[in-house]
Amino acid sequence: MLTTLGGLALFLLGIDRIAKALQALSGPRMRRALASATKGPFRALLTGTGVSAATQSGTATAVTTLGLVATGLIAVREGIAMSLGSKVGATLAIQLAAFDVAEASIPLIGIGFVLLSWKRARDVGGLLVGAGLLFFGLDVTVSSVADLRSSELFALLVEAAERQPLAVAAVGALLGAVLSSTNGVTAVALGLFAAGAVGLPTAIALVVGGNAGGTVLPLLAARNLDVAAQRVALVHIAFKAFGAVAVVAAAGPAAAAIAALGGDGARQIANAHTLFNVAVAIPGTILAGLGAALATRALPQRDEPTGPKYLRSDALERPSLALALVQRETVRISDQVGVMSDLAVDGLRNGQWPREPIAAREAKVDALTVSVVDYLATLRRRHGEDETSERLLLVATELEHMGDQIRRMLRREDRLRDAGLEFSREGREELAETGARVQRRLRTAFTALATGDPVMADEVLDGRPELERWVARMRVAHLSRLEAQLPESRGSSSHHLEMLTLLRQLDASVTRIAGWARGGLDRRPEPGSRSGRTEDTRTAGERGARPPFGAGAAADRDAG
Repeated sequence: MLTTLGGLALFLLGIDRIAKALQALSGPRMRRALASATKGPFRALLTGTGVSAATQSGTATAVTTLGLVATGLIAVREGIAMSLGSKVGATLAIQLAAFDVAEASIPLIGIGFVLLSWKRARDVGGLLVGAGLLFFGLDVTVSSVADLRSSELFALLVEAAERQPLAVAAVGALLGAVLSSTNGVTAVALGLFAAGAVGLPTAIALVVGGNAGGTVLPLLAARNLDVAAQRVALVHIAFKAFGAVAVVAAAGPAAAAIAALGGDGARQIANAHTLFNVAVAIPGTILAGLGAALATRALPQRDEPTGPKYLRSDALERPSLALALVQRETVRISDQVGVMSDLAVDGLRNGQWPREPIAAREAKVDALTVSVVDYLATLRRRHGEDETSERLLLVATELEHMGDQIRRMLRREDRLRDAGLEFSREGREELAETGARVQRRLRTAFTALATGDPVMADEVLDGRPELERWVARMRVAHLSRLEAQLPESRGSSSHHLEMLTLLRQLDASVTRIAGWARGGLDRRPEPGSRSGRTEDTRTAGERGARPPFGAGAAADRDAG
């Protein structure tokens, strides 16, 4: 059993290596390719299939699809089709593994290992190492399952399973949910059938159950996204579950159809895996519109619009109304940045950053900022410049900059992991506490922005020096660990200091937001005044030495 588990682990490690190497080779083209599939469900199906076949990560493609749906780049109907296609393309790995190439596995690992030391061929080396691990792991799994046939307990379990195909499918679903890999469950079924331990109907039941269970992770990921993404995930798992039950109910005819295609045991299981996904994907794509409608009833809460919610073109003729609508839209942007900050603090605390939810929120922030800036530009062309519109322009672009800062923090964590490093326990705790302090100030500033409360804005402005002193203490604490020659601190030093810098810059943006909120975003042009600018009667000491509007953001961008 332990050898079987080890073989499965090697198999899954191989798939993971292949997926990472292919994603690195494809670069950002994968996401652009997914985002372009907006012209009908069948194009979305083919795009999802092609991208997952090229990256061999069906789960990653499905989760990316959910992020695109949440940002409004893809409709729910196309998102359903694309999610179904992502699982079809990912079956290519098991098709390759079904070839009898176990003898080539060790040479592939060796060649790949050599290429890993060459920077230009590192991704190709990772691909070859992954392929070798894939083939070798599957060979170990099949061999060890053959040895299990001599166990009386194993024989009893198999005999019981042959009589309860639905129970076998349920076990497959559980394995698929735990492993987050339909290919992993299929590898187990392949090993069992190739070794003669189970019949083809039982192996197929295990395969289809694993495919249903493999949709659980995208469903969990959708919890942090919009209702539209949750609907896609719900329909995806419903189609797979219905298809699995239908196949198990007709296990005999299904097994006969697979056997009629020919091939050895491994090839038959690989074909069953691919054909099940195709058989679900095509009808599912045809019924995607119906599935989207039913999901809307199942999740009836109203979606938060992806595009602007308050910017009305007819209000542009009334400057006071238009500015009030822009302020409400700007508060919506701050809500998205607030959620991003919550996710970032969790990532700082445990090192597990939810990439797709953060990317989805940032895309929404970018889209709303463009809409606000265009709307204000039109308003200023028609009615002239005024202080309120200027402040709103600065607030919107500053919020967009804050989203960029959070994404840079995520990328810094990725670089740390890519280098095989980790923050020390003390270092991560300090970063998490610093992030929590910035987050509390961010929430207060955003509340002041939404309500116009000058007291809350002053609380943020007055608290900036204390935050600066805290960051300075955290730098000293980190340097003290360096002096103590702690290996973790030495390896992660540049990442740790850069993360503190990003948090400090994020708080600088928070402070500027509070300053603009304190200045009054709802100020209207005075009668007889062209610009609407009013004199600030506070002394320089009362105002504090704060940078001019926009200067701090530009400095932060240069530093970043």
